[in-house]
Amino acid sequence: MSAVGCGRRQARVSRLVSFSATHRLHSKSLSNEENLKLFGKCNNPNGHGHNYKGGNYEAP
Repeated sequence: MSAVGCGRRQARVSRLVSFSATHRLHSKSLSNEENLKLFGKCNNPNGHGHNYKGGNYEAP
């Protein structure tokens, strides 16, 4: 007998997680000007952020 049409059900549970993170690249051994030249926007005193999404989400 085939499994098709036997009333078997399948379910999939998935989760998508979003989060933000910030960082600042800065070396104490360099001047502020050297840090800015080397690291650019990642040397911003307020940090430089990124948004991430992850999980086992599958698009329909």
